[in-house]
Amino acid sequence: MKVLIAEDENISRMVLAKALANHGYEVLQAHDGQEAWDIFQKEKEDIYIAILDWQMPKMDGIELCQRIKDASLSHYVYVIFLTGKKDIDSIVEGLETGADDYLPKPFDRRELLSRLKVGLRLIEFEKALREANEKLHTLAITDGLTGISNRRAIFERLRGEISRAGRENSTFCLIMLDIDHFKKVNDTYGHGAGDKVLVEIVNRIKSELRPHDDIGRYGGEEFLVGISKADSKISRVIAEKLRKCICERPFQVEDRKIDVSISLGVVDFMPSRDHDINDFLEGMIKAADIALYKAKEAGRNRAVYDSIV
Repeated sequence: MKVLIAEDENISRMVLAKALANHGYEVLQAHDGQEAWDIFQKEKEDIYIAILDWQMPKMDGIELCQRIKDASLSHYVYVIFLTGKKDIDSIVEGLETGADDYLPKPFDRRELLSRLKVGLRLIEFEKALREANEKLHTLAITDGLTGISNRRAIFERLRGEISRAGRENSTFCLIMLDIDHFKKVNDTYGHGAGDKVLVEIVNRIKSELRPHDDIGRYGGEEFLVGISKADSKISRVIAEKLRKCICERPFQVEDRKIDVSISLGVVDFMPSRDHDINDFLEGMIKAADIALYKAKEAGRNRAVYDSIV
């Protein structure tokens, strides 16, 4: 772990650096506040602890601490002030700038290491909390079975793409697809087999999409696919690729082969900057749903197209 030391007194800095290095820390040394800030900007993603002298030339510890705390970082930086000040007002001032602790000069090596252990515990706690929050966020926007965007998340992604299409004056394709007779799959082979079919369907569809295309679970066995910059010709080609990737090869579930097909409602459109995004998305989903219904009425395992430009 890298520790940044900013100390203009050579002897104090060398003693501090040696004590840290002897306990496995990688030490970055600065002779003044400005040099420390320059080092921090280059190494900030690897610096987790900063020990700053209060009074330094070019930039004092107070300003340096504030800059470090205001920096955009993916992790927490634990800041310790190294100071000869002993009055309570100065100590409070330093802590209120965002510093986490202070160490009086001359420092005791054991006290230094003890305070660093406190800092490491806080850093590990912050890391665990951040990871837990990231997992919660992922769970909130992800369909638990298939791993793709859930209903709320796909709506949000589609709103963004509609807005982009409006700004760029480009077409956008929305596909609503439904698994044909999926209830029969569940009733015949069991819900476990049905879940495996759902996962495999998503994997096959994703393999036919570009990395920046969007797919999300609309509900049950219905899915939404968003294709940017796709006019009616391109949208027909893509929809047919999706249909064929499902129906042309049976699904292997344990020792069984299951034939599955999908029906698709396909709408391509060109939104404008003046459209209300929520109203526009609602209208496009309704249009795709109607086209999907027509595909099922016509015999399933097919795509029906509409264009709103």
